[in-house]
Amino acid sequence: MAELSETLRAEIRRYQDLVEKLRLIATNRQQIQLQLAEINEALRELSGVDDSAPVYKVAGSIIVAKKKNDVVNELNNLKESLEIRIKSLERQEELLKDQLKELERKLAKKLGGASQVERAAR
Repeated sequence: MAELSETLRAEIRRYQDLVEKLRLIATNRQQIQLQLAEINEALRELSGVDDSAPVYKVAGSIIVAKKKNDVVNELNNLKESLEIRIKSLERQEELLKDQLKELERKLAKKLGGASQVERAAR
């Protein structure tokens, strides 16, 4: 990379940064999707439980008895919050992918091909 101009090196560093941000956002989105799946499973289980049956919830290092409706409401609120967060992360992913494509196109033009971009980014 010594023969590359400072501007080109900065663009390559930006490309690497965008790739890393995209990876982190994708990882975060996957973790939230797992939480959402757990909440959906809990809601499915609770749907088969009688309203008068005791329901227990983990709160830190203890387990607390709560009303079923209270737990269902808490889970639904958390579910809604996580769904919003997932949509936000998906939008961020799309924006980053678009930025990466554009930057990759510019770098490929300057370096003479997409494989050169990947090699220079290492």
